[in-house]
Amino acid sequence: MELRDYINVIVARKWVIIGVTALVVVAALVFSLLQDPVYESRVMILADINRAGESASDSLFSLAFNDPQTFIQTQAEIIGTKTLARAVYDRLEYNYEELAYAEEEGEDVFIPESIPSPEQLMGSVSVERNQNTNVFEIAVTNGDPLLARDIAQAYADEYILDRQLSAIKQISDARKEVWNRITELETQIADIAEEIKQYADENIPPELEAEAAQAVSLWATLYEKYMSLRIAEALEQRGLEVIEVAEAGVKVSPRSTRNAILALFLGLILGVGMAFLVDYLDDTLKTREDFERSYGASIIGEIARTTPVGEEEREVIYFTRPESPAAEGFRNLRTNIQFLNLDGSTRLIMITSSSPEEGKTSVAINLGAAMSEMGRRVLVVEADLRRPVLGKLIVEKEHKGVTDVLMGTTTLNEAITETGNENLYVLMSGVKPPNPAELVASQAMQSLLQQLRDTYDYVIVDAPPVLAVSDAIAMAPMMDGVLVVASHNIATRDGAKHTVELLGKVETRILGVVINNVEMAGRYGYGYYSPYHYNYGESEGEGKNRRKVRK
Repeated sequence: MELRDYINVIVARKWVIIGVTALVVVAALVFSLLQDPVYESRVMILADINRAGESASDSLFSLAFNDPQTFIQTQAEIIGTKTLARAVYDRLEYNYEELAYAEEEGEDVFIPESIPSPEQLMGSVSVERNQNTNVFEIAVTNGDPLLARDIAQAYADEYILDRQLSAIKQISDARKEVWNRITELETQIADIAEEIKQYADENIPPELEAEAAQAVSLWATLYEKYMSLRIAEALEQRGLEVIEVAEAGVKVSPRSTRNAILALFLGLILGVGMAFLVDYLDDTLKTREDFERSYGASIIGEIARTTPVGEEEREVIYFTRPESPAAEGFRNLRTNIQFLNLDGSTRLIMITSSSPEEGKTSVAINLGAAMSEMGRRVLVVEADLRRPVLGKLIVEKEHKGVTDVLMGTTTLNEAITETGNENLYVLMSGVKPPNPAELVASQAMQSLLQQLRDTYDYVIVDAPPVLAVSDAIAMAPMMDGVLVVASHNIATRDGAKHTVELLGKVETRILGVVINNVEMAGRYGYGYYSPYHYNYGESEGEGKNRRKVRK
């Protein structure tokens, strides 16, 4: 397929695309409206290294800060624990109990109907780090914006308190460990002092003096660290600080506008895909190339679709609307057939189709009308003995026809009907026979057709559809050529292929394909007809014989 073919499919299936897109967008909007709103509140925390704690016991955060991502993951794990969730639940319960007393005193406070369980709290909290900073955020989602705010703040307070207590405990443990070491050093120093007393000042061994100096120096260092730990413990240094408190949550779901936009794009993608799928599954022929490829024959005529005026069955477009695009199509078809008959050998022409309702009878009578305007004597023969419809276009009363002539109940001259239009005659089907297939395949039928061929300039035979019955295949070898009428939106690839195969088996000469009911709106490239009066090339006096066919 070329780019033009893709564009044609999209244009032709635009309602499929529009329908699928609208359906997806509406579904997204309905889904959004049916969802309960979700609000998110955030609290921002600054995490700073506790230098006092670090000097004493490798602060809680010193290692983590070497890798910020690891630090955030660690905090997320801590915040997401069930232990902290229980603590948050207890804090909320306590806070709302206090607010209940305030409410009784007339204060305007928020108290939710219920508090989420610890398990629900765990599922509503998340931790995010601001890039390239020591700041991270605790985000909480809930169906109530004020409850989301309270939960987020409670999480921040409980988390900091938990880390504070953990840091204090760590400092306290470190302080006790240092104190124990100081006690051991004091005992060691006392032992060294007792040993030194055994020597005179000038006889103290150097090794003993060095040991004593080292113990005293270490004691001083540990005592300094011990004092700093006591100060840190007293100040409750924790390295965490709320720098932006939680506020009423903002709506994060459902995002109707975003969902609608995403649904629009998704709908367009699905719609285009559905359009190509429908087009692929649609077996009907669409473009000129489709018709030519499927029938293996040239397109020698394209008849525009017409809007019926009154009773369509009683209208011969070529006479009733000579300025219409359809009438112009029959003139072009007439011209092409004349080019195919330059040697005058193509005079007996059968018109058929693959299936019923493709407009073969309409093409037959209108083509005959177009040819008669050129001064040629034209006879249209209704050889569709099973479902004759030509009478509805030409005359209202029943008339003798082909079957009557073949059975010998009337003469050919008596059966031929004048239409009231110069040079145009018709031979109706006549009485419906019990054996149409045998009748049209008989030697008598062949003789009749040969007699008509010798009498008229053109004999146009309206035959039954090829795939419906075998009548057309039986008559095809008797003809000089066959025109196949293929209607837009009816003709199919398989039908065309089968039709060509059946006609090929009897060595039929297919003159070409006439595409009927072509859309004027431009679908699949058929948009070049225009409703103007066609004068160019008409012979002198042509057109003055155009008049309504006799009813």
